[in-house]
Amino acid sequence: MVTAIQRERQDKIVNHLKAENFMKTIDLVDLLNYSEATIKRDLIELENKGLIRRTRGGAVIIDRQKIDIPYLMKVDKFNDEKNKERMAKIAETLIEDDMSLFIDSSSTALHLVNQLNRFNGLKVITNGVITASLLSEYTSADVNILGGSIVPKRFTVNGSKAFNDALSYHVDLAFVSCRGFDFTVGATEITEGEALIKQAFHKRSKELVLMVTSDKFNQKYLNQSLNCADVDYMIIDRSLSESELEKLQHHKIEVLY
Repeated sequence: MVTAIQRERQDKIVNHLKAENFMKTIDLVDLLNYSEATIKRDLIELENKGLIRRTRGGAVIIDRQKIDIPYLMKVDKFNDEKNKERMAKIAETLIEDDMSLFIDSSSTALHLVNQLNRFNGLKVITNGVITASLLSEYTSADVNILGGSIVPKRFTVNGSKAFNDALSYHVDLAFVSCRGFDFTVGATEITEGEALIKQAFHKRSKELVLMVTSDKFNQKYLNQSLNCADVDYMIIDRSLSESELEKLQHHKIEVLY
């Protein structure tokens, strides 16, 4: 189990590497004022998480366009994500008793769990292993998880089997997030499997709600998941510029902030 001190130190290492791309181990020792053995252990853990690559005498940051952050690392910061908590409270205003919902496996949508315990008669379908577990534990919803393969270290079920399983449902609302959002292109994902799930949710929901934090704006990844025209509501964590808002209104997206 990583302690708060270890997590803070490892975050600093990642931030330094983001800024410099490469750093020597001895320089990290001087910057952080920890022993070389401690820093080396941190580098090993960060490499195991897929965030850095160790080299002879140092480490380099991995291209973040090509990787995703391990899910448990996101969940570790769950209680600190006040912006996502506010977004979930906005999402709650779209939900009514006895609705059927798709909820994807994103850490953003995971914050909905705390809001759903206030409703009765909900039916929820998700591709998130942790999402399904928490919904079952803390809400009275009838919970179904999509069938298929669990992606290693991601606690998500996706791919062709999960896609076909999702197509067997018809729901009122789908709540999804994305890896990147471009105001012209739409939502994109790193993996094809995750993009397929979002497409299936769109096909089988009356309305789709895209929950996007501003750090994902103006980012595009390899796999298209949703076009702007596929989105009915977009919940965000900051106000938009006039030009950004105009682009979304052109596609008749209702923006909630």
